[in-house]
Amino acid sequence: MQVAVGTRVAVGLLVAALNGPAVAQENGWSFALSPYLWTPGISSSVGTRFGTLDANASVGDVLSATKFAAMGSFEARKGNWGLIADFLYSDLEERGETPFGVLFSRARIDTELTMLGGYAAYRLYEDGRVALDAMGGIRATWLNVGVSLSPGALPGQAFSTDESWVDPLIGVRARIALSQRWIAMALADVGGFGAGSDLTWQVLASLGYRFNERWSVQGGWRQLSTKKDLGGRDIKLELGGPFLGLTVRF
Repeated sequence: MQVAVGTRVAVGLLVAALNGPAVAQENGWSFALSPYLWTPGISSSVGTRFGTLDANASVGDVLSATKFAAMGSFEARKGNWGLIADFLYSDLEERGETPFGVLFSRARIDTELTMLGGYAAYRLYEDGRVALDAMGGIRATWLNVGVSLSPGALPGQAFSTDESWVDPLIGVRARIALSQRWIAMALADVGGFGAGSDLTWQVLASLGYRFNERWSVQGGWRQLSTKKDLGGRDIKLELGGPFLGLTVRF
């Protein structure tokens, strides 16, 4: 049901992009919709009563371990002000040896992560080539982590943690026009500060090619980290990997 609703929303935005550029120009607003594919490697650390369980999956591992993933962003801008929304959903599974000796034979960590970020951006500087924005906002996170320990000297164990929270964020974004067609972009934010998570941050860098005023593609690298105490267990997630996206402006 959620996937179907998301698909209808995306189709609606795309139809608006194809049919509404004149309206956007008349009211002074400009919009950009960017669906993209992100294939991150994942590193997770989960505290258990037997000790800390660390698991890592490379980008190649994640391609086979991903059950479902969806990512995208939307931006509205008028004058010096902009509103940015960023969405991420991933359902990943990691398997490996345990650090608990002969107590358990194997470990599995299932991570279902949903993040929805919203920023207000103000343009601090702009000339014909460089644009610099300051950003402030929030990132809402829904996280479900399930841990299964296969039997060894002890019987198998399983537990899960499910929680949601909201982090305040501050960040910056820079765009550089390398030529009429090529554009470089870098973004960084940091937040949490104990209000939601203990600490969350991300960095993103991309290189884009503009076909015309409406259509462009971009690829790059995104790294995201979150650390939080969930139900008395310290959990740290780090996701990082390449992405490829398509942007339509209207």
